Amino acid sequence: MSDLTAAHRGYEYQDLMEAGRVVDLLLGGIVRVHVDEKLVPDDRFDDLTVINADGSRERAQFKHSDEDNPLGYTTFTIDDRGLRLDRLVAAAVADRDGPGASATAHRLRIVMRDAPPDDDALKAVMVPARFSDAPFLPGVNTTLLRFDGKALWRGFDRSSASTAT
Repeated sequence: MSDLTAAHRGYEYQDLMEAGRVVDLLLGGIVRVHVDEKLVPDDRFDDLTVINADGSRERAQFKHSDEDNPLGYTTFTIDDRGLRLDRLVAAAVADRDGPGASATAHRLRIVMRDAPPDDDALKAVMVPARFSDAPFLPGVNTTLLRFDGKALWRGFDRSSASTAT
């Protein structure tokens, strides 16, 4: 039998993050919760979906790693972690146009333990989150990043930059 310690830590991480967020259901900030439920085909944000009292919708995918390695370029270019960017976007659009069509606002999150990226390509397309963006769990020390759509559209020449992964 293989060692499943890492997998169990990942599930514990996910359960703790979900529990921390679902407390808002008891406090009235959330009116509906979906846990581990695929809502669209090839759903990449199926770990937690909350519908907030204001009608906004937040979906999250949790990724755990026992290592504190920097977030790598290949995280979003191959699908080893289920985070290939084109599939994330397709799932987001399917949710927005499907079960999330009546939401007043949408927020999609990938919550992970990785250190901030040191890869030039990722640093060129990922920027600090907006001031108005809150951490997933209030009071938790975190680095909030978001993709810069314009930078993604421009692209990045990996042959002329350092390529740490």
